[in-house]
Amino acid sequence: MNSLQQSKKRVAWVAIVCFTPLFLFFVGWFLYLSLTHTYKGENMLAFAEEQRWKAVSTLEAERGEVYDRFGQPIAINIPSYRLVAVMKLGGERVEGKTLMPDEIDEAAKKLSTVLPMTETDLLKRLEQNIDRGQIEFGVPGRDLTVEQKEEIEAFELPGITFVEEPKRYYPNKVFASSVIGYAQKIDQNGRIELVGELGIEKSLNDILSESYGLYRFEKDLAGRELVSSDEQLKIEPEDGADVQLTIDHRIQQLLETKMSELYEEYEPKHATAIIMDPKTGEIIALSDRPSFDPNTREISSYSNFSVSSRFEPGSTMKIFTLAAAINEGVYNPNELYESGSYKYGKTVFNDYNITGWGTIPMEEGVWHSSNVAFSILANERLGLGRYEDYFRAFKFDQRTGIDLPGEVNSQFDFESPMNVLITAWGQSTAVTPMQILQATSAIATDGTMKQPHVIKKIVNSETGETIRTTNPKEVGQPITAETAKKTREALDGVVNSDVGTGQLYALDNYRVVGKTGTAQIAENGKYLSGQYIHSFVGMAPEDDPELVMYIAVDRPNSDSSTTGPRIMAPLFKDVMDVALRYRSVEPEKQEKAVEASTKTTSSYIGNNREEAVKESTDHSFNPIVLGDGDEVTAQSPVKGQSYVVGERLLLKTSNSFTMPTLKGWSLRDVKRLATLYQLNLEIDGTGFVTSQSIGKGKPVKTGASLKVKLETPSN
Repeated sequence: MNSLQQSKKRVAWVAIVCFTPLFLFFVGWFLYLSLTHTYKGENMLAFAEEQRWKAVSTLEAERGEVYDRFGQPIAINIPSYRLVAVMKLGGERVEGKTLMPDEIDEAAKKLSTVLPMTETDLLKRLEQNIDRGQIEFGVPGRDLTVEQKEEIEAFELPGITFVEEPKRYYPNKVFASSVIGYAQKIDQNGRIELVGELGIEKSLNDILSESYGLYRFEKDLAGRELVSSDEQLKIEPEDGADVQLTIDHRIQQLLETKMSELYEEYEPKHATAIIMDPKTGEIIALSDRPSFDPNTREISSYSNFSVSSRFEPGSTMKIFTLAAAINEGVYNPNELYESGSYKYGKTVFNDYNITGWGTIPMEEGVWHSSNVAFSILANERLGLGRYEDYFRAFKFDQRTGIDLPGEVNSQFDFESPMNVLITAWGQSTAVTPMQILQATSAIATDGTMKQPHVIKKIVNSETGETIRTTNPKEVGQPITAETAKKTREALDGVVNSDVGTGQLYALDNYRVVGKTGTAQIAENGKYLSGQYIHSFVGMAPEDDPELVMYIAVDRPNSDSSTTGPRIMAPLFKDVMDVALRYRSVEPEKQEKAVEASTKTTSSYIGNNREEAVKESTDHSFNPIVLGDGDEVTAQSPVKGQSYVVGERLLLKTSNSFTMPTLKGWSLRDVKRLATLYQLNLEIDGTGFVTSQSIGKGKPVKTGASLKVKLETPSN
């Protein structure tokens, strides 16, 4: 065998040795792939199928919108644009499609006329990023309107383009903002979406949120769409559902205006005003302060005062003590009691004017907002255990369940009987405005309480089909219909009598009943000096209330002579009157204001002092003898004048006298004293006397000068 043949054999042998294993490897690998369809843990058939398809883009959808009860927009979607400057395409500058270096000056000059940026700042941004593919302009270049976009497009600047993004717009600006909340843009893996951050925008985010669609098509090897393919994959986009609220935009807008006026003048820490239909539980209007414009979101308080703040309610709580006593048959409006102070154990509670109004009927105690009257009702007539049962029957021990986020529960401690008693007239226990409003719905109707709600219905935004409706929900019946009616009648004098604490809330066209309240504020176990939360809950018309309104103002910046009614009554009157008219409630012919139980004064002139005191006391007067004479020489009120049970009767016995304590006296009583002795009277303030220039026991002669300071009391 020659060397050539031997060489061929060696080559053949090497080929067999080298390539046979390689051949066997590929055959085996092919068989493995054919049988398992798997490579590096990935299913190759699925991978191949995926490669047949190409995702083009997502299909846009819109967030659901929010409307008032009549379909007026509250939160809507509008297009907004983000400005982009394309500097290079594929790493290259392209004439007419990218912003060229010699065009930067002109672009900066023209864009500065639209954007809130100076020409210098724009030029600097463009020049510093000249070698980038594209740039943006920060906050000034975002959220541009259609008008701004069109104005910039008119410049025909190469490379200047826009990215459209969703934007939430609130056309009414400051409008039930604590209820609505806001939604803002969030970058979700490169996609800009709207996400609720506060109010129902947050609590209903899943309902309002849209579902984006997906469109994919079958492609050829070059990546082109196969037009003849009937296997297109398309996930349909779905808009979010629309939400219709119970809010009436007309009443809400007026309420916002009046709340702004109150907030600007008195600068309270917080304030809230709520109007509810007691028959359905629908919230017609709700406004908190401080508030905010959800478009700009300059927010100083993220809480909804009406549901997320609890505080001692003050005398508005007396409504429910009264209703409980009437329901149990232990309230007698004509029962006489001695006002002024009430002793419970070793503790003495006073009425707000300290000295009280003498011996008066229980009904007048209600009108005066007498702590003594309600202590008697709770402790001696109802009993504290039975009162506690009614406290729970009115649902003050649990949240209302209103469809607003952030609601807190009340705070109370009934381990101590003293706390139960104090709760009966408005201190010790903290509740929310919404709990007061829900409980009041029982007084305003047939004794049944309706759960407050702000969501009227949820609607499919594409089909208009109603997805969910909020029906009126009865949450309890703590009292009977007859009790509710009698409670309204008992409260009537608070607003409509000549001694009631709520006289300033009376309307000309509708009869209002309600209750005032002023509560001290506790911090670190102590009450703050001179710091109060003023409140009022009123309903109208009295015989069949259509609306209930609650107002609370926390620590207004006002002098001592400016009381809760002076702060809140103008708002209540303006808004409630208009709201009732909008609700088509016919104006009423107002009856004469309720008068306190009155009698006619007899003459005590010529009687000796002891006889005059005895007889006038028997006639329900509170006699004040002036001077050391033995015989009455003058009196006020005089014979024939009407007087209220428990009113002071001034009996003059000599031309000089020692000054009594005037603290708690009304202006009318002080003027009577001045008239009897021809005093030179100087008056500072209104309400009841808090200080006097001539001290108790000091001698006074006819013609002396007397200066008194008066303040309208809290209640």
